[in-house]
Amino acid sequence: MTPYNHINYIRFQSIESTNTWAKQHANLLDPHQITCITSQEQTAGRGRFQRKWISPKGVNLYVTYFFCIPTSCSFLPNLGQILSISCSKMLEHLGFTPQIKWPNDVLIEGKKIAGILCETVSLQDKLAVVLGIGININMDSATIQSIDQPATSLQVLSGHEWSLDEALYKLSKHLLEDLNILQKKGFTFFRSYYEKHLAFKGQMITVQDGNRTIQGLCHTLSPQGNLIMLSSSGEQIEIYAGSVISS
Repeated sequence: MTPYNHINYIRFQSIESTNTWAKQHANLLDPHQITCITSQEQTAGRGRFQRKWISPKGVNLYVTYFFCIPTSCSFLPNLGQILSISCSKMLEHLGFTPQIKWPNDVLIEGKKIAGILCETVSLQDKLAVVLGIGININMDSATIQSIDQPATSLQVLSGHEWSLDEALYKLSKHLLEDLNILQKKGFTFFRSYYEKHLAFKGQMITVQDGNRTIQGLCHTLSPQGNLIMLSSSGEQIEIYAGSVISS
């Protein structure tokens, strides 16, 4: 893979979903660079497991990054985690203290501020990555209350509005750098940063792993980015896919 050197932007006023649009137009987008699709609003925004993502107009970031990787790419499972790291760096530069709820939700003060959805499309000899993120920037507290889980926004946290363009620029800058590092050094380069920001570390958590519900201590991260929990007997349990549903 050659390094990515810039990001192309496609902007919409209103769209069903930036991820859906990218998947539908995968054959038309530049396979050699990163394309960033943004919209002022989404009429059918969605997160992981087809959950609805509330997407009011003009207040938040609704973004999808499209790029291509080899079909044999070893770091495909880590791409959502890399975007959560890039998002955390952006939030830190704005003065906040984010945490990452495994695998890739971003929290501030224990409440969700960003969600990530990674999807793929097969394109002949390569894989198109459709990496979406929604970040609550200027959403007001009344709208926040309508979300079905503890959530927050930069405006609620700070009491003032933020520039969407500045947040997007900083996010894209970090992602461009982080994807190029990932290509060269793999996920192990990012492991210490991720672990330092791991939400609920040292606390009892419940994880939904397919049809299994697993309880244990949130312990650490494997070199590949999997979650390591400790059972009541001290046995290590490695989680490859799933979602932390409570702490």
